[in-house]
Amino acid sequence: MNRWAWAEVSSAAIEHNVRTIAATVAPAQVWAVVKANGYGHGAVLAARAAQAGGAAGLCVALVQEGVALRAAGVTGPILVLSEQPTDALPAALQHDLTLTVYSTRQIAALAAAGAVDHPVHVKVDTGMHRVGAATHDAVELSDAIAASPAVRLAGVFTHLAVADEPANPYTNHQLDRFDEVLAALRTAGHEPPLVHAANSAGALAHPRARYGMVRTGIAIY
Repeated sequence: MNRWAWAEVSSAAIEHNVRTIAATVAPAQVWAVVKANGYGHGAVLAARAAQAGGAAGLCVALVQEGVALRAAGVTGPILVLSEQPTDALPAALQHDLTLTVYSTRQIAALAAAGAVDHPVHVKVDTGMHRVGAATHDAVELSDAIAASPAVRLAGVFTHLAVADEPANPYTNHQLDRFDEVLAALRTAGHEPPLVHAANSAGALAHPRARYGMVRTGIAIY
């Protein structure tokens, strides 16, 4: 039987939202978060609309989400936002998914999976307390990446815990810690091509958090 209720998703609205955000945060890049089936809107539809609106890259939560986008013909950079199980790494390499690293264990697993010069982003925990390397481990981790032929440093990022509370001073505290990490990395000779901290709220409410790119999820929907 046909259902009597349905949802109509406007890809033109997603494209418009991304274009508007891109104009707001420029010159920072916009990478659209299309995890969880594009927040329920359809990952492929959302990805294509975001790219049409100027998104320079896409972000997903799982390797299988990135693989599904590739299978649908979606091109361009796709960043998986957390470390992934060892058995998922071969598919990530095969489908050219940029991976997140916050442990030397993941670097070793990528090498064992056959990675060669594969782009990775280091995630640093500046206070979200979900996943990420400790701030004092960021240089050592970047040293390990530089020493491994399996991977190369393509970015460094963190995640803001309360950016949707503009008056909360914790966001600036996190950004201060992140800036200290970036300074330590540069002193150690590491210059990440991409630096990012802002989620949707961070991108819109905290210009300081924009760096070279922003990760917008809920705002594009």
